Amino acid sequence: MAPTEQLTETDLKELTVKFNNENYDLKKFMRDHPGGVNTLLQFKGKSINYVMGKYGHSTSAYHLMNDLKVSDVNLTGEVSGNGRIITSEEVARKEDEIKYLEELEARLDWSKPLLSQLDAIASDYHTWVNSAVYRKCRLFASPWLEALTFTPWYLVPIFWIPIILYLAGTQFFELVACGESCQQTPLTTLQYIYHIILGVLLWTALEYTLHRWVFHFDPGSSPTLIKLHFLIHGMHHKVPFDGLRQVFPPIPAAVLTAVIYSMLKPMLTYPVVKLTGALIGYLAYDMTHYYVHHGSPTDGSYLYAMKRYHSNHHFINHDKAFGITSELWDHAFKTFVKVRKLGFSLHW
Repeated sequence: MAPTEQLTETDLKELTVKFNNENYDLKKFMRDHPGGVNTLLQFKGKSINYVMGKYGHSTSAYHLMNDLKVSDVNLTGEVSGNGRIITSEEVARKEDEIKYLEELEARLDWSKPLLSQLDAIASDYHTWVNSAVYRKCRLFASPWLEALTFTPWYLVPIFWIPIILYLAGTQFFELVACGESCQQTPLTTLQYIYHIILGVLLWTALEYTLHRWVFHFDPGSSPTLIKLHFLIHGMHHKVPFDGLRQVFPPIPAAVLTAVIYSMLKPMLTYPVVKLTGALIGYLAYDMTHYYVHHGSPTDGSYLYAMKRYHSNHHFINHDKAFGITSELWDHAFKTFVKVRKLGFSLHW
């Protein structure tokens, strides 16, 4: 199949490939593959040895393949430290790095809550958390606490849209359409919209700030800080394909909003109007973040570019490309990444 051809339901029914004569079932992974479904389908039933090297797949990508393997064939006679067979491709390419990632993974029991086990990989946390896996992750032993960590994407607009509409409406009637009840010189509609837009722009700066310096803070080897980091963002890098953990739960988001607003309010004119704009920006951010992970944007569209940009952040440059809705602040702070141009369109 050529990369530009449209996908059919028949195409998506199965996707088994070979890697050093071992079989890998990529069906469940195909829509999450950063390079698109159509590029994978070219190799249905074929070897992917050459293409893995050609397109510069990271050691983390080879590590993730372990979760998709459906058979083992001992091609080298060697066995890794935790009992997994080492293939000839791994011997030739970054064997030590892959064995190192395996050894880290073997310290944890993924059938049990992970949060209480992170002490075991504390000294190597940064490497471990940025080596993605294609699995589900349990955080807490308590089913009640665990349930609070799951957030379907649609809960975010259900929670925030009424709040945004209420704030926008009450502020408009208090500051613009207030008539004789105005307590100050009323704003014009254009002035009101201007302050909303300033709030949206304020959010873009907060988005970058939070993502770069809060979500990606360095916890060092402190078990307590590592657990905090894993809860707020590390988990998303370790299991980036979990659709129930890719938007911010509304209650913690509301608490964080209240804290940030109380800090910024003394410095702002018309603070509630700007808060309204910032919440619009936040809602766009969370929905964009979910979409660039699970959506199928069209080549040439803004979201197509941002999907590829965010994939770069997850799988190549963990310390760059922090923008989700915009590359603006990445340019300003020199963390922008130029994503390689392709001669064909990707489809997800």
